[in-house]
Amino acid sequence: MKTLFDFISKLLAALSHAAGDSADKEKPAPAPDVPTVDTVTGWSGEPPYRYLDVSRWQGKIKMEGWAQVKAAGYKGVMLRAVGSRNCVPYIDPTFEDNYSNAKAAGLDVGVYYYTNASCEKLADRELAVLRKALVGKEMTMPVAVDLESPSLAGMPYGDLSNLAAYHLEQLEKMGFFAQLYTYTSYATVHLDMARLAGRWDVWLADYTGKAPKVSFKYNAHQHTSKGRVPGISGNVDLNVTEINYPRIIRKKGLTRLREGA
Repeated sequence: MKTLFDFISKLLAALSHAAGDSADKEKPAPAPDVPTVDTVTGWSGEPPYRYLDVSRWQGKIKMEGWAQVKAAGYKGVMLRAVGSRNCVPYIDPTFEDNYSNAKAAGLDVGVYYYTNASCEKLADRELAVLRKALVGKEMTMPVAVDLESPSLAGMPYGDLSNLAAYHLEQLEKMGFFAQLYTYTSYATVHLDMARLAGRWDVWLADYTGKAPKVSFKYNAHQHTSKGRVPGISGNVDLNVTEINYPRIIRKKGLTRLREGA
């Protein structure tokens, strides 16, 4: 996997952890003057699959904005479907419009949801809101649980990993391609990644500008939270992978919520 991400050039942003749902705590700072799609350089061979992820903190993105995203070379987007405010899950207010417009622009779409759940009962409450958001939707990218909450970091090591596994198992039961999103230091300190990454797909945030130095497998890399993308105002997270998620997901029939799930 190291060779996959060695092409990432020196990035200006070198943060200690992923932004995740910190946007629910404070609004992002203005975006710096950095390149847009060309923040990924030095790739030899076929272009990588480049995509972004957005939430309500990117504001209202119009249809023409999504068309610009597509024209700039991005192939997909991970939309925040569910956030958490005071440990109460809610559907992101931009989710419905972003889903419709991104799909209409020809982008592959997946979702993520931020978890603050400290037990399976609370996880079920989050998953119920996610289920409601995804009724009738087609996912051609993963459905990811965003696990980075500081409030969960104090849980016993094994308990938090068990809870992560529970989320991922429930996503699979719902009929989707389950994925774990976290950042490097959170993963190495708080999670049993040998177990989790050995079973599920991992989307790893690491803003050092280099290939993440980890002992576990990851397939997607969020390499900056301060990208600039045509059609979107302000900061935006940028990601890269060489995995063809849409082809895998369609082939396995993991595009829609299972009835009764």
